[in-house]
Amino acid sequence: MGQHGDYYIIEEDDLLDRVRRGEKTSSKSTGGPLRSVGGRDATRVDYRSRRKSRAPLASTLSLFICGAGQAYNGQVKLGLLLFLSEVLTVVGHWALIKIWPTLKDLGYILAVSEQEIFLGLAALDFLLIFFLLYNVAQAYHEGENRGGRFQGLGMPLVSGLASLLVPGWGQLLNAQVGKALFFLFCLLGELYAGTLVVLTYFFHLFPQLGLEGLLRERGDVLGLCVFFYTTMIWVLSVYDAYLVARYSSGD
Repeated sequence: MGQHGDYYIIEEDDLLDRVRRGEKTSSKSTGGPLRSVGGRDATRVDYRSRRKSRAPLASTLSLFICGAGQAYNGQVKLGLLLFLSEVLTVVGHWALIKIWPTLKDLGYILAVSEQEIFLGLAALDFLLIFFLLYNVAQAYHEGENRGGRFQGLGMPLVSGLASLLVPGWGQLLNAQVGKALFFLFCLLGELYAGTLVVLTYFFHLFPQLGLEGLLRERGDVLGLCVFFYTTMIWVLSVYDAYLVARYSSGD
């Protein structure tokens, strides 16, 4: 590098020297020259990084127990808060069924019909789906922040079996968190609708909502549609999980 007055002239040798020094440094830090991406050593490093990430186990734990993945990631306070929220939600639903006659009388005093109370509570219940999805997604991303980027297990049978048990679980093991949340939303939405229709105390509200005649006339058709939709989502989740895992593993 030469100086002329207030100007500096960068010559070709200066750039080449920096490149050579960079190559020597990378060779020393890696124990030798870099291998090609498609080589065996690169594949071994890739599989080690897959198993080192905390994301798959953390998201799996939070999938079944709210807050468990956060506790595994070291966020004990957040995990405890999410777990207590889940417990309070279950207890609140049980208490709501017990005090429903009292709540209905209170609504009558405040000029609120039983139907309006039911629809308001059903809307709040729907928001719980997004709470559960946040619980899984937060555990996954925090697991990546603490344990490195997750690139998928690359095990087709494991991913396919996981999605067979719970749609979206196999996608989490394939490092496709967005797709996993989609399948989980479909599953939770079906459970939400089925619970409202079949298992709740509020079945007697159907005549007021105008659904009794529809169920009487189109019950078989609606049942087949729900069964087809559920089966399609389940099969698509299993097929996608298996196919993506097989493609990413290079088999």
